[in-house]
Amino acid sequence: MSWFSDYGHEITSIKHGDIRPLYFLYGNDIYLRNTAVREIRKQLKAGKTGCEYTYMYAQDIGADELQNLLFGVSLFSPLRCTVIHEVKQLLPSARKVLNSYLKKPEPDNVLILTASVYEKSNAFYKRIESYARTLKINTPFENEIPAWIRGYLAEYGRKTDPEAISELLRFTGDDLGMLSNELDKLHIYLPGNKPVSGEDIRSVSGYSKTYSIDDLLQALGVKDKSRAVVICKNLIENGVSEVYLITALYQFIWKLIMLKDERLVELPDYEKIIKVYKGRKLEQYKTAAGNYKLTELKHALSALAGADRRIKTTSVDPLSNFMITLEGIVT
Repeated sequence: MSWFSDYGHEITSIKHGDIRPLYFLYGNDIYLRNTAVREIRKQLKAGKTGCEYTYMYAQDIGADELQNLLFGVSLFSPLRCTVIHEVKQLLPSARKVLNSYLKKPEPDNVLILTASVYEKSNAFYKRIESYARTLKINTPFENEIPAWIRGYLAEYGRKTDPEAISELLRFTGDDLGMLSNELDKLHIYLPGNKPVSGEDIRSVSGYSKTYSIDDLLQALGVKDKSRAVVICKNLIENGVSEVYLITALYQFIWKLIMLKDERLVELPDYEKIIKVYKGRKLEQYKTAAGNYKLTELKHALSALAGADRRIKTTSVDPLSNFMITLEGIVT
């Protein structure tokens, strides 16, 4: 079972009222962190006895304030939910107070400690782990997100299919916060318990999408001309300049041409030469290069040169200019 599955099971346990007095959340995904905190608070509030919530950065907490926060009696509520962010930044005197509390926490209160980066060799983190329920909250891998989407929709009593998930990821990307917003919007717009289809994604999530240049490059990489046209139109309507588009497309096509050179690809540091450093993006570029013949890529460069010439010598409008250009890039 992966850490992401462990996280999901723990959130389910929290929703069923299984609340621990101590949690340690480490990782860089703000959505996962906020979800865990939100569900804990929701369950504490469900008791209808009230819950005082405090969120603080460790670097701002002195020993006396932490002593009162953890061991003092609240005048406003019988329960407390306290979040201390970046716990490693506690001063040594405050750490002593925390260490004392970890040994005997208040069973009805909840203390949540967070760290953006986890260090396995750190003795302070190890001590916290020995007492707290520890959850990793790094951004999940791309292949883990479809299951998360299905689980999210299942909470609404809805089903979906691979095409819809693929379309959603194309429109929204793999940021969990943005995905959750789109899934909530889909649930509001779609009737009853209707399964979510690819067409639903295109009509609800796609209609207001503002695309990026990366979206355009991905479409061209798989030779999806119709999608490239939609994205190009969207970019121009949202103020992206023709010169910027030509430059970005020229650089993209030239990188694909370089990747067609087997001698270059065999070099140990060829990614530095083509200036594509991220592993996932490099694989996308390599796949895109495989989708084109060298003659097609050279023709694409000619099409871009023609687009640049039309900007300087004619009064053709930007959209028409790039519709002509895309015809020359994706034949």
